[in-house]
Amino acid sequence: MILKSAVKLLGSLFNLILTLILVVLFIVFFFWIPMDLTTKSTWIYSSSMQTLAALIALLPISYGYYISNIDDEIKKRMDSYIIDRIKQDVYYDMMFVILYFIFVIILNLVSFFINYSDNFVLVIALLTIEGIGLMALYIYRLFNPNKVKEILKEFDTSDEINKNQKQISLDVFITEYLKLETQVKDFISNENDNELVDKLPLYDIIDNFSKDFNEIQENYDLFKEIIFHRNNLIHNYNDTVVDFNKYQKMIELQEMFEKWNTMFVQKRIFGNVVKIRNTIETVLKEYKNDYQNRELSQGELPENFKDDIVSLLSSYFVSDYYYSNNYDEAKDIDFEIVQNNYSERRILGIDIKSISKKNYTQISTSFFKRMSKRFMYLVLINFDPDSKLFLIQYNTKENELKTFSV
Repeated sequence: MILKSAVKLLGSLFNLILTLILVVLFIVFFFWIPMDLTTKSTWIYSSSMQTLAALIALLPISYGYYISNIDDEIKKRMDSYIIDRIKQDVYYDMMFVILYFIFVIILNLVSFFINYSDNFVLVIALLTIEGIGLMALYIYRLFNPNKVKEILKEFDTSDEINKNQKQISLDVFITEYLKLETQVKDFISNENDNELVDKLPLYDIIDNFSKDFNEIQENYDLFKEIIFHRNNLIHNYNDTVVDFNKYQKMIELQEMFEKWNTMFVQKRIFGNVVKIRNTIETVLKEYKNDYQNRELSQGELPENFKDDIVSLLSSYFVSDYYYSNNYDEAKDIDFEIVQNNYSERRILGIDIKSISKKNYTQISTSFFKRMSKRFMYLVLINFDPDSKLFLIQYNTKENELKTFSV
């Protein structure tokens, strides 16, 4: 890595121009303007070593200051791999500059043991100037505003873009990326504390949890490929287009984790809608059998009937994997069950009404149309004063509407 930093620093346009100037100066002084440096040699050697030693002392200080600031600022908006790479590059740049300084200082010390000439003194002077130039270049690279963009381009090894590929906008790509991130966070938090993933970006989640979840480990390289492309798109969008192949891979991952999350609900929470139906049926039967509700047989309902039914529903729907909200907390529905994971998926929504049969169809159609995208399962409970029965309508996994009465 130090060799790579050396190539970058020595091969930079700034350093090549500086080196050319120094070579020209050496030739000029060597062939056309001979200088008697013998009397000044001690001063040149001493000044060179003192200058380079002072710069060596400043380098770790500048590095430490830079690292502390980058942790505070960039970490808030960058994935950890970018920060790690920046730190690594800056460290190896610093080490090369320090090694160069030490090399020149050793040459200075060698002068005490040989019969030096004016040319040797001139070389030491020019090498010292070159070292100061490298120090200036190191500082520039330290605060280079394009450094992050260069790193992102390096990590994003996109396939050759087909000109005939389907065009995907950045907004669409980012929207689907956030959906993938949510699905992965849900997957991890289904049986774990939400705080494990709440504030972690997708890159850190993949790095931290790949060893704990085989599903993530098996797709580790694919995740990294998508993350690198996403970051490069955001910061280098003018020079980069959305890779449709990567977009398709991201959609496949998203659908895969969404399927696993749905399977978790079916396995650990509600195996099917029949379990929900049976529980609601039990709740309503208990409510009707309550001696305080004997007037139901006359088609009348207590004023607080909705409160009582919601209270019973809350006592029956209990699990470590979800929690329930009543109409005060749910706002747009009378009773809901929310999964206890990152996105707090709304699994079941129940609305309770007491309307006549002639108005029921219109209200029911509107309810299921309006709420179908908000809940995995929907139930409408209606007490029909005419039949003196509770009519319950619910949607199945296949989005079929079924009805039964209690």
